[in-house]
Amino acid sequence: MPEVDTLIQRYLEGVLTTAEAEALHGLIEANPEEGKRLLRHLEMDAMLRASKGLTNGGMRAPVLLPKRRFTVTTVAGVAALAACVALVGGWIGSGLIESTRSESEATTASVAVLTRAVNLEWESPAMAAGTPLVPGVLKMKSGLAQIEFYHGARVLIEGPAEFELVSAGEATCTRGKLSAQVPPQAKGFRINTPKGTIVDLGTEFGLDVSSGTSEVHVFKGEVELHPVSDSMRSLKEGQAVSFAGAPTSLAANPSGFASLGDIDSRTVDSQRMELERWKARSQILNEDSALKLRFDFQDRLGSRTLMNQAGGLGKNGDGSIVGAEWTQGRWPGKGALEFRNVSDRVRLSIPGETKALTLAACVRINGLDRVFNSLFMSESWGDRKIHWQITRDGLIRLGVAGSGGDRHVDYDAPVFFTPERFGRWIQIAVVFDPTAREVRHYAEGELIARLPMKDATPLRIGIAELGNWNDSRQKGGVAIRHLSGAMDEFALWDRVLRDDEIAGLSR
Repeated sequence: MPEVDTLIQRYLEGVLTTAEAEALHGLIEANPEEGKRLLRHLEMDAMLRASKGLTNGGMRAPVLLPKRRFTVTTVAGVAALAACVALVGGWIGSGLIESTRSESEATTASVAVLTRAVNLEWESPAMAAGTPLVPGVLKMKSGLAQIEFYHGARVLIEGPAEFELVSAGEATCTRGKLSAQVPPQAKGFRINTPKGTIVDLGTEFGLDVSSGTSEVHVFKGEVELHPVSDSMRSLKEGQAVSFAGAPTSLAANPSGFASLGDIDSRTVDSQRMELERWKARSQILNEDSALKLRFDFQDRLGSRTLMNQAGGLGKNGDGSIVGAEWTQGRWPGKGALEFRNVSDRVRLSIPGETKALTLAACVRINGLDRVFNSLFMSESWGDRKIHWQITRDGLIRLGVAGSGGDRHVDYDAPVFFTPERFGRWIQIAVVFDPTAREVRHYAEGELIARLPMKDATPLRIGIAELGNWNDSRQKGGVAIRHLSGAMDEFALWDRVLRDDEIAGLSR
C-alpha cells in the first residue's frame, strides 16, 4: 500500500484512483493524526494556488500548479475522502481556525460599561460615562453610577460605595447602596456581600450594605439569599430581609433606593450645569491674547461656517465647513460636527510663523478605519508644516515637516485610542515647546508623553483642515485620511499652555 504522503500528493495532483481514495480514507479513520497531515497539505496547497495566481503587478496570471482532475471512476472514493475530511475537520479544523482567530483578533478584558455618571466624586481613579470596565474595585465618595454588565444586568450605585466587578455576571458590594434590574437573559446574576450572596432569578431588587446592616429588598420577581451563617432563603416581590446577623423579615421599600427615574432627572440637571460651566470657562479662554483660533461649535444649526471666537485672527480665522454635518456634542444644547465621508472637513488658514504652539480638541472617535486619521493637518507637506493625527494603531502623532529638504519628525504618544475609548468624548492636546525643546501630548487633562524636540525652528501651518487633509502637491488622487467621529471644540494658541491650564480644559 502506498504511504499516506504519496496518496495525499496524488490527490492534490488530481490523479487519485478510487482504490487509492478508499485506502486513504481507511488510513485516516485508523489514525486521526493522518487527518491532521491531510489538512495541513490542503491548507498549503490553497495558499500556493492563491499566491501563484498573482504577478508582481497584481494582475492575474495562469495558475501554474496542476489542476485537480477526477474521472467517473474516482467519484465514489473522492466522496468518501470528502466525508472523512469533513469529520476530521469538525474536531481538528475548527480548533485550528479558532486558534488562528484568537491570535489575530483584538480582545478586551472588560465585563461591563459605565453608562451614566451623575455628580460622581471618586476615591478610585475617575472614569467618565461610556468607559468599559474591567474586573476590579470601584470606590465612590458621592454621586450616582449606572453600570450595565455584558450579560444584561443593570446596576445603579449610590455613593459612598465600594463595588467590585468580578465578571460579566457577578459583582461584590462591600459598602454602599444599589438597585439592580436583571432581565431574563441575565438570570443568575450574583452580588456578593460580606454577610451573604444574592442570586437573582430575573427581577428588580435593592441592596444596602453598611457597617451596621445588610438588607436586600425585592421590588419585582424573585431572588435567592444565601447568608454566610444560615440556609438559603427565597424572597419574592414585596419581601425584604436584614441579614447582617440572624435574618429578619422586612417589607420592601423601593423609595429608599435610587431609581432610573431619579438618575434621568439628575442627569438632565447635571448636564445643564456642565454646559453652563463650559460657557463660563469659554468666555475666559476667549480673552487670552495668545489664543489665535477657537471654534466652540455653537454656531447656528445648519451653518456652513465655524466662527472664530478668539481675537487673534478675527474673522480671518473663520472655518469653512465642507460636507460635515451638525450633531449633538457632549451635552444637550452643545453643537458638534460629524465627520464620516472623504468629503468632510473644515478649511481654515493660520498665516505666518508660529514659534510655540498648543493645540486642543474635544473629539469622539468612532473608529480608526485608515492608516492615518486626521485631527488637524496643514495642507500639503514640507517647510515646517504640521500634521496632528491618530494612526490606525491608536497612537496620537504630531508630525512636523523639515525645512530646506530636511527630514520630517514624528512625535508619537503611546497607543491611547483603543476600541474601549471609541464613542466617548475625550479632550486631547499637544504642545510644541521650543524653550524646553519638548513636544508633550495630553489626554483627558493628563500628560501621556514627553518627547525631546529635534528641531525648534518655527512652524508654518498655513492653510489647514480639521478632520481631513488635502495634499495640494498631487494632481491625481489624494490619500484618504478623514476622521471617523465628531469634534465639538478646537483651539490653537501661539504659546505653551501649562499642565494645569490643559487639565482645566478637560473639566
